[in-house]
Amino acid sequence: MTLWAIVSDIHGRGDRLARVLADAQSLRAERVLALGDIASPVALDMLQAVDAEYVFGNWEASGLRGQRAPYRGWIARWPAQFRADGFLAAHASPVWPPKLSIAHVVEHLRSNNLHWSALFPSIRHSEEARWAAFAELDAEDISVFFHGHTHVQEAWRWPPGGAPSHIPGSAGELTLDAAARWLIGVGSVGEPHDGAGAAYALYDTAARLLRWRRV
Repeated sequence: MTLWAIVSDIHGRGDRLARVLADAQSLRAERVLALGDIASPVALDMLQAVDAEYVFGNWEASGLRGQRAPYRGWIARWPAQFRADGFLAAHASPVWPPKLSIAHVVEHLRSNNLHWSALFPSIRHSEEARWAAFAELDAEDISVFFHGHTHVQEAWRWPPGGAPSHIPGSAGELTLDAAARWLIGVGSVGEPHDGAGAAYALYDTAARLLRWRRV
């Protein structure tokens, strides 16, 4: 069993991240996963101090060249996706071009005349993005996907043979049944769009228990 604290979209708010990390520690979180759009050396240092895992977001991809050393070289090694304990996580979507690294994102978009939303779609606002995400989970036989980007705590559940249903973060906690496919928005630490307080998620891999937190 691992209890993960999953954070995203800090956007430079180290003060809010400090509250989140303190809350996660008080609840005995064992690991921290950051889903991108961190946007501050202070926040990066705080995450390094707790030995967090990372994926890059659109903020890191668009601003990589402007990062100061030593952060630039470190962020350049971040992956687009993270897999562990039966779940998949990324900043926006589980769909990602094979072998596309953060250093080549801008070039990829320009050379293919694509908008940023082609790589970083909104699962909240795009039904097409949700179906693409569910299809990717189905193809990979993964039941749980965590994402940020939308700045909203919510879930989409797709049961076998059924239609997807929406569950708002106000539900507080969910047990994620293994038969369904789940898209989980963890919310935003720095700029939540669904209420006050720094938002993040806790996930107990053994119990498959998700808890949305706001501090």
